[in-house]
This record gives sequence, structure tokens and C-alpha cells, in this order.
Amino acid sequence: MIKSVRFQSPIGFLSILAVKQGVVKISFENESMKKRDKWCRKHLGMGIVEGTDFTTEAKNMILNYLSGKRKSLNFPIVHLNTLFRKRVLEAERNIPYGQTRSYREVAKMVERPKAFRAVGSANANNPLPLYYPCHRIINANGTLGGFGWGVDVKQYLLDLEAKSF
Repeated sequence: MIKSVRFQSPIGFLSILAVKQGVVKISFENESMKKRDKWCRKHLGMGIVEGTDFTTEAKNMILNYLSGKRKSLNFPIVHLNTLFRKRVLEAERNIPYGQTRSYREVAKMVERPKAFRAVGSANANNPLPLYYPCHRIINANGTLGGFGWGVDVKQYLLDLEAKSF
């Protein structure tokens, strides 16, 4: 059973999808319930049931992170992704709070120095933003690059980390 909770945060409405073993997806307000349900059916073979049984801890950690009271998230997760994308996101989790890296630097971190576009794809398909801090990945020239939740949210997160650092 996949439990879902939707809540207001400093960056907008977020949704957490979780199973008993851990959180499987964190979504921003720009992703519809229909799209979240379709994702769950594709990756887990079941739909979403409203409820907070498996989401309370994650929700509290996320709200504390977004208010600058926490520097990392460590709730249980179930990471549904390809091996390469998992490697990329795990490497990004090692980027210190308040710092950034380029897509090219992350490609080098996973020992695939020419795969910087694939790093971008891994970030675009990150089911657990904030837990895997893909907002810390920027273009080599220092510009922000894309972010699934919008560049304004990416800038907010980077500013939050810079002032809490």
C-alpha cells in the first residue's frame, strides 16, 4: 500500500509517497495526483491511498530542512531507479550542505567523465529531491541550469543553504 500526504511548505505544496519500507517519491505542487498515481502504478504496481502512516517522519524532517533547522534528510527510502542514476544521486548526497557542483564534476565523481548529460537526466528523473539534493548541481559556467520544481525553487534552496551554512 502506498500512502500519500500533501502539505504546505515554504516552497509550496509538497507530497510524500511512501510504503512501509520507506519514502519512494517526493513531489512538488506542479505534479498532479493523476501523474503521481501513474508513476506508482508503473514503478510499484499499485495506486495511492491517502494516509500518513509512513510519511510523518519524512514530512517533519523536510519542514525542518526547509526552515534551516536541518542540513540533511535521513528517513528510510526505497530508491526506484536505474543503477547509473542511483550512483549519480548517491554521489550528490555527498556534496556538502551549502556547496554546489557542476554536472561535469558529478560525472567525474561517478567515474563517467563524459556522461554529464546523463547526470542531468538522472537529476531530471530524481524521485526524491531534497533527500538527493540535485538542486546543488549547476552548470559549469555557474548558472543554475534546470530543476523540476522550477528555477525559483532551486534558487530558494541554494540561498537557504548559503545563509544556514
